[in-house]
Amino acid sequence: MNSEKQPIDAEAENGNYRVLVTGATGYLAIHCIKQLLEEGYKVRGTVRDLNANEKISPLQKLANSDNLELIRMALEDEPDRWEKAARGCTYVLHIASPCSIKPDRKIIQTAVSGVINVLRGVAQAQCVQKVVITSSSGAINVKFNFYDAPNQLKVITYRCINSNFYFRDWSKLTKCIVGHKNKTKVFMEEDWTNLKWKYLHPYHKSKTLAEQTAWKFMRENPDVSFSLTVLNPTLLVGPLLQNTKGASTTIISRFVDGSMAAYPQMALGLVDVRDAAYAHILAMKEGRSNGQRILITAETLSFAEIAHILRKEFAGQGYSIPRFKAPYLLLWLYAWLDSDALEALPLYGHVDNFDNSKGCQMLNISYRKIEKSLIEMVNNMIERGMIPQKKQYLEEKKRADLVRKKSNTMYPDRVAIVM
Repeated sequence: MNSEKQPIDAEAENGNYRVLVTGATGYLAIHCIKQLLEEGYKVRGTVRDLNANEKISPLQKLANSDNLELIRMALEDEPDRWEKAARGCTYVLHIASPCSIKPDRKIIQTAVSGVINVLRGVAQAQCVQKVVITSSSGAINVKFNFYDAPNQLKVITYRCINSNFYFRDWSKLTKCIVGHKNKTKVFMEEDWTNLKWKYLHPYHKSKTLAEQTAWKFMRENPDVSFSLTVLNPTLLVGPLLQNTKGASTTIISRFVDGSMAAYPQMALGLVDVRDAAYAHILAMKEGRSNGQRILITAETLSFAEIAHILRKEFAGQGYSIPRFKAPYLLLWLYAWLDSDALEALPLYGHVDNFDNSKGCQMLNISYRKIEKSLIEMVNNMIERGMIPQKKQYLEEKKRADLVRKKSNTMYPDRVAIVM
């Protein structure tokens, strides 16, 4: 089931509970807070800067925001400060995580120390019953990734030369470079990202180490008042409640803004941000999820499928959606100039599927169709100015508004019939 508004009596009962949500201004966190407030919970959200009006304003505009309290906290803060933040809270959703689109190894230490600071503080508070930590599918399925551009391209060239490869033999080139050998592996909760790979992106390493640190903390502190659940969502898509840019908006916007001339042969696991948020609330309440690691994902789509979905919807509105697959050699050459192309190299030709049955059964959740989520997301980014508004788009919007106004004028007293 998707997120539904709860009955009045359930909302009243939820009003007895306060939930601490870290990283309150993030793409996922603000959806979690929105749903918690709609279900009647009191929410205490942490932000790095209480004066960042552009980020905080969307939170203040949420329905039932009278039940939302914002406090200034950072992952680097000591456990004593996190103890104060957790006082009076029954649940904690630890969503905050340092993120950098470009490689930055500082985020590894911040993520690991952050999860320790939060868990120690929550343990000291002795009032929390459940902690849900947001990890990532990147802590599960990333086996190889190339980010050190100059050195890695030297490695690629060296390997190709020493493999007696010729430009007519593309299969050898692929074997030289791409990641795990099984290109259609189905990943499950038992899988872990390979931390020993030299070129693992700092973000994936930070999520993996932070999650492992959390589980280690629970093993070493069996008498804490709370249980732990870790959720591992794939790439989030769907409408935004703020204008913050991140991995999701960067990847999807490139399909529409003209910066992706051709798409690589690769695929992504995707989940609607609203479903991911709802999964956090379900995990928070569901006792069967205690001590569990759960993949949160709807489906895997290739870049070709994503481009096809967006082309059907937006090509007629003036947007240039890529039509052709980028050959491996072209992507390899382009990687000298573009870091995003370099990141795609080890994923070329891979279809990393995910088994989401554990989450569906344990949390009793079903997922939205990603096609609609992608369209909603792009429309939302265009409306917010994150993707330029094309002339054809504005004309189409104007026509749609006129049709809607005309319909309302013709049938002013129409009453919706609920089946």
